[in-house]
Amino acid sequence: MACPPCKASHSSCRACIHHIQRNQGKQAAGICFNSPCIHSLRPLGHRIQRKMKIKLLNPALMATLVLTLSLFAGSLSAQEDQEAQASVPLQMLSYPLIESLDSRNVLFKQYQQAVQEASMAEIRGDLPTALEFYSYKAGKKDTAMLLSSRCAIRYDSLVTLNSIAENGESLEGRTIILPTANGLYIPHDPQTPIEILLAKEHSKDLLEGKYPTLVINGKKFYFMKGVRFSPAQRAYFLIPGMRLPLDKSVLTSSFGMRISPISGKWKFHKGIDMAAPIGSNIYACKSGTATTVVKMNPTYGNYVVLRHDDGMTSLYAHMNDISVAKDQKVSTGQVLGHVGTTGMSTGPHLHFEIHLNGEAQDPQKYLRNY
Repeated sequence: MACPPCKASHSSCRACIHHIQRNQGKQAAGICFNSPCIHSLRPLGHRIQRKMKIKLLNPALMATLVLTLSLFAGSLSAQEDQEAQASVPLQMLSYPLIESLDSRNVLFKQYQQAVQEASMAEIRGDLPTALEFYSYKAGKKDTAMLLSSRCAIRYDSLVTLNSIAENGESLEGRTIILPTANGLYIPHDPQTPIEILLAKEHSKDLLEGKYPTLVINGKKFYFMKGVRFSPAQRAYFLIPGMRLPLDKSVLTSSFGMRISPISGKWKFHKGIDMAAPIGSNIYACKSGTATTVVKMNPTYGNYVVLRHDDGMTSLYAHMNDISVAKDQKVSTGQVLGHVGTTGMSTGPHLHFEIHLNGEAQDPQKYLRNY
């Protein structure tokens, strides 16, 4: 039996052998990676019949069979795999609609089996897997986390594929695309805050030619198979409602290496400096507990450290005065004190830091629209 583009036998055409075995002889949809072929196979609906008996499962179901991108770990080198997969954008045309996320639903059962196979292959890292897509109309109580738990697919895969802006966002009435394999879907044209953050950390220059491009509902994505949110991305998505610590301010110094205005030497700046008039309110960026309250520190002057959930802390320095006590619980937006110029400061401003599990993070990644 020959692969239409390259005439190779299906036993050597790694792009379609897995799909043929799994779907009992139906035509594979996707790309033939048999070097030097790398061409699209024939459209869905055409079935290979020579030397193989075809047993249809459900004609109605097969008519809406999802377009499959074969992702495999065959004998090709990693570089050849990447070049082959990234060479041709794939348009996903239709998605079987799962009416109910109930194990009695035949289509949901099929989806669960596909997810399990993809997960096991990811763990082993030595078998080909198929990336398939299904759809589901979200109900009143559905959120990214609930669907992740019910479908046994990571929430970051659902979030990036469906442009879900933040944790807890209601999905009621939306048609959610459910992938069978985990990974990040980086949009070519980012819109939501988390998409913009992802685009900053995964630039097109690094993604182009290395990861396959998929077109889902008219939107182009780079698919990074098996990749998860970084700690900063995870915290950004999971912590909605983080507010700016000042009502109005001007960013005077960013996170990272800089020439210190005090010493004149290069030094790593662990936070950002936000200039504002003396006496301006300083707010808690998120609810938490004041674990550290210090007055007249030689470097930070008057400063406060809040401990939040999920291993995050925030620091507010150079304050004119402090309005909270040690071990006091505070809520998002509560006044902690006022802008000053205490400690090593060249003028009235707030030095603001965010730490995640003890490591300094760029606060601008967490402060939306700043």
